[in-house]
Amino acid sequence: MNVFGFRIFYGWFVLGGVFTMYAVSNGISNFTLPLFYPYLMDEFGWNQAEVTRPAAIKFAFASIYNLTIGYLMDRYAPRPIMAMGGLVMVTGLISYIFMTELWHFTVIYLFFAMGLSMCGLIPCMVTTGRWFTKFRGRAVGILLMASSFGGAVIPLIIKGSLVEGDWREAMSTLAVLGFMFMVLPVLWPVKARPSDIGETPDGLTGDEAAAAENEQLGIVGNISVPEAARMPVFYLLLAATGILWFCITGVIQHQAIYLGQDQGVSGGDMATVFSLFFFCSVFGKFIFGYFSDRFAKGHIMLLAIINLTIGLAILRFVDGLGIEMIYLYAVVYGIGFSGTFTMIQLMVAELFMGSTYGRILGIYVFVDTLAASLGIFVLGQIRVAAGSYVPGIDLMIALALVATVCVLAVNRIAAQRVTAAA
Repeated sequence: MNVFGFRIFYGWFVLGGVFTMYAVSNGISNFTLPLFYPYLMDEFGWNQAEVTRPAAIKFAFASIYNLTIGYLMDRYAPRPIMAMGGLVMVTGLISYIFMTELWHFTVIYLFFAMGLSMCGLIPCMVTTGRWFTKFRGRAVGILLMASSFGGAVIPLIIKGSLVEGDWREAMSTLAVLGFMFMVLPVLWPVKARPSDIGETPDGLTGDEAAAAENEQLGIVGNISVPEAARMPVFYLLLAATGILWFCITGVIQHQAIYLGQDQGVSGGDMATVFSLFFFCSVFGKFIFGYFSDRFAKGHIMLLAIINLTIGLAILRFVDGLGIEMIYLYAVVYGIGFSGTFTMIQLMVAELFMGSTYGRILGIYVFVDTLAASLGIFVLGQIRVAAGSYVPGIDLMIALALVATVCVLAVNRIAAQRVTAAA
């Protein structure tokens, strides 16, 4: 694409469009709405399990929708799907303002489940994966930075309303932001594949383009879903990603309650902690994506899991250590969760990129989203039953160690396949 006489790879415009959509859809639904939980508990008398249960239901239903979205993304252009998803999300945000009952809250989160499936991870990842090969790590890192960027900026936008206790005003602001940045960005000319406009992945030409086309396939790419389901590496990676989603989402959905009620962090300080958390996750997603283009992706994923586990350990012992230790947690876990999240997506593409990638990614996101739902539910139940989140954090640390073992096994099998193919 020529702009003022300069050739600019069209994929960057595509990435800009999906970045904007992903930043606001995930930044609001997954990372900003938990800030509202303490206010809902105060006004409606809901407990920790009740106020987080709709989010768990959201992830459960989204997991089912994701199977269909993965199939549709292998067959159709992403733009109409993403446009409808944005409208569904905005409908949910507007309805949030007027809810008065717990069942209203649950139904609204069903809207979020459908909207996120249609304009969230799968359509954005599949589109980005088709446009970038040689620089896929960096492109995916930039894409996934979007949700963290949204999580860092959006709480600051509504901070004033939350400090004053007016959560409905804050939600009205989110609804306006949603329309501006989830619906309007689909007017961007997001194309499904480079070949649709005569481009090549990464905008390369000549021998580099040919090499990129060869790299487009994953280590076990272009296999059918039943063939993938007969491979041990499929289940090992699936177990690791499910465990990590359990830990990531459980913490994100409960940290506002844990820090606010159990640690006494004020509403204003909470917004600052969340912003620091997500600004650090922006850095984590980019740096892990960058390193994955230079070093073995499996090794970088192990580093991300170690970072995540250290963050959990800090959270485990943060009680009574002051706001500085909470800030340290925000930095370490923010980088760790974002790096882990980035490497999950890159490892699935590294193994299975090909003609059935959308369907296989849909299965992974299905299982991961169910695990995320389970993580939210289990932590809520543990908090109500034990009166503390500490047993739940101990459980997540143990699970992170299990995920480490699974990724070590995946790395060994992948290395054997690469060697055999050579």
